[in-house]
Amino acid sequence: MYLTRKFHIEGTEQLERLSRSSADLWNSICKWYWRTVDRQDHWISKTAMRRWHCKGHDVLPSQTAQEVAGQFYEAIGSWHDNDRKGNPPKRCDKTYNVLRWTYQGVTLREDGVLRLSTKRGEDSILIDWPVDEEPRTVEIGKASDGFVVRAQCDREPVDRTTGDKVAGVDLGEKHLAAVFTGDDAFTINGGELRALRHYQNSLKAKLDAKIDRKERGSNRWKKLVETKRKQLDRIDNKITDLLHKLSRKVVEMLLERRVSAVGIGDVRGIRDRMGYGKRMNQRLHQWAYGEFARMIEYKAELAGITVERIDEAYTSQECPQCGHRQRPSGREYSCGECDFHGHRDVVGAANIRRKYVGSDGQTRLPGVMASPSGVRFHPHLSCSSRSRRRTQSES
Repeated sequence: MYLTRKFHIEGTEQLERLSRSSADLWNSICKWYWRTVDRQDHWISKTAMRRWHCKGHDVLPSQTAQEVAGQFYEAIGSWHDNDRKGNPPKRCDKTYNVLRWTYQGVTLREDGVLRLSTKRGEDSILIDWPVDEEPRTVEIGKASDGFVVRAQCDREPVDRTTGDKVAGVDLGEKHLAAVFTGDDAFTINGGELRALRHYQNSLKAKLDAKIDRKERGSNRWKKLVETKRKQLDRIDNKITDLLHKLSRKVVEMLLERRVSAVGIGDVRGIRDRMGYGKRMNQRLHQWAYGEFARMIEYKAELAGITVERIDEAYTSQECPQCGHRQRPSGREYSCGECDFHGHRDVVGAANIRRKYVGSDGQTRLPGVMASPSGVRFHPHLSCSSRSRRRTQSES
């Protein structure tokens, strides 16, 4: 499987020039693609576009120029796959665009420096590489404080499982995850994420109000827009770091409990059918369930745990003892047909686990469900300052 590494590097004149040239190429491809559609009612193929615009580019190396065309046609393909809903990729005013190298242009030297090829006669891009594995693809994009490197590396899973237990994971907004292993249960508290989202929303509203009072294009307006972008980027980085740490904690706790297989509730599509009021809808639209589930999934697979998405329909409403369905009230689930009661989210995790292992009667829970243990994000686990890696030039 592939593992993506992301880190920041300082900007150089060379990266600035290449990124601007990549944006110019994107703009040119976009312009001529839609001009041909409007005038000739003809969709230009990717091969023809590469031959027309990318071959023999003045600034970009051949494969990097071709990857720009590939990015545009990926966007066109996504638009078509979505039944042409929303705005098509018609934006032709990019200032910076990502640079992408495939494995032919990537070399990891013996001294631990990653070399990215450029046009003949120009200095190669050299980056101090933090690991020993050579990436298959490298992508460099513009950031507010330099550039961001994203590299995909091959990673073989290492089986760290020591048992054969099966767990169910129910994703939620108050509790990011509720996990039931058959013997015990634990929950991952989502209070820190909700606090970050609340601060993000209030900060955005406050800065938008200030920006609206300034003349568009003025120096003060530009400074406020830049301040808004930097502060919101900082909060996004905190949210990503939070999700990484909590998802890693989930996997470690599963390994401690000798779990070898996990069923994760599939909640995709919930945004299409929700209507809980303005404030709740905003919270659910910002619910990071997809990213958190993906992090748990790939971290678990790297540890040798089998992962499967399970339809979570009615899992929070069905009694795990008698099978009676009713809508729970509050955080506790109390069955109206039998004496069973337990934590609502853990009930959902237990039913997801039951769906994963089978629906025979032996998987029904007897008695009363014990209260789950809770896991919170503590401030001392916050990420350290990002290391600054330098780029060099090689003649």
